[in-house]
Amino acid sequence: MKALFPILALLVVITACEKETGANRNGRPQAFFDLKGYIQKETQRLSSQQPRVLKRISIDGEQEEKTFDTLDYSKELAIFSRSDINKTAWFAKYQADSTFSQGQLQQITYAAKDKKLKTRLLEVRFDGQGAVSDIHISNVTESLVADVRQDLAYQPAEGYSLTTRQSTALSDEKEISVVVKFR
Repeated sequence: MKALFPILALLVVITACEKETGANRNGRPQAFFDLKGYIQKETQRLSSQQPRVLKRISIDGEQEEKTFDTLDYSKELAIFSRSDINKTAWFAKYQADSTFSQGQLQQITYAAKDKKLKTRLLEVRFDGQGAVSDIHISNVTESLVADVRQDLAYQPAEGYSLTTRQSTALSDEKEISVVVKFR
């Protein structure tokens, strides 16, 4: 029994190290852009800076806007994190395409090969220094009861937006749009 304790302790340390590095069980790096990790960092950045924002909400064309001094960015940006595709099981379910200019990564596009996946498109654009300049996400959920389409955009220097179109068998299509601009 005493001989097992050092082995168990070593196993716990190795497991903890794997979680810290963001590697998967095989020690390989994550397959896709780490959207969830990126949004987590942006949530921390925005929560500490608390930029003044103009938030515009539109429901079927009726619009309202308000200026906020503080927002709960963990709630505001959660929808982006839920669109993360970085799962080993999905590695073969997305087509990845990268665009380079003069050896510098400009854009990565992930398009779903499987129509059953919610996140159908994830585009990440980078500036000249390699920092994320723009993220665009298209989500689609289809069922017998309702079809929902979401377009999300995030620009770290400017703000973010979300447009949702929902149609059901028993009602007209509804469109909800939220636009947040950093001031």
